[in-house]
Amino acid sequence: MESKKLILIGVVIAIVVIGAGYWYFTTSQKLPWLFKGAYAKYYGETTVLFIPVKLNVRLEVLDFNSTHAKLLMYAKLETPFGSHEYQDVGWSDLTKKTYKIEGAILKKSYEQEVYLEGIGVRKCNVYEYQSKTEPKSLMIMYVDKEVVWPIKIKYTTEATKMMPSMSLDLNLVESNIPGLKKGK
Repeated sequence: MESKKLILIGVVIAIVVIGAGYWYFTTSQKLPWLFKGAYAKYYGETTVLFIPVKLNVRLEVLDFNSTHAKLLMYAKLETPFGSHEYQDVGWSDLTKKTYKIEGAILKKSYEQEVYLEGIGVRKCNVYEYQSKTEPKSLMIMYVDKEVVWPIKIKYTTEATKMMPSMSLDLNLVESNIPGLKKGK
């Protein structure tokens, strides 16, 4: 039973992260750094029902043209019971200028400085989303203002009948995108 809940949580997190990745590409106004092979890796740890969970996520540009980007989203969830992998490849419309994440409602947005180890302090646009299906869930996305790329995603949920409470910070840990490389 615990293993099934962890898999469900992992799938929910992967879907949220995929939505966040696609959100980024569909809301950017300028993509001067967009190139094949551009990637960002994220990492986060949490505990769910006393079980340690590690999540690795990679967002990569596989191809692009003047109107669309082909993106790979890969997520690996690791627990003491084993690991589960999920990936999705899809074309995202670069011409859309919306701030929508499928299945979520934008509650508020603001600016804030965020510190990430290896990258330093970055000025970010912060977007807070509430799940349409899980009203006690909140996703906060920190988008670097200079590079216009998500550098941190925080996901929290209060306990419900279907889901235990949890909090997960996915932080950018590696990238080949100019301006987001370690030490820059």
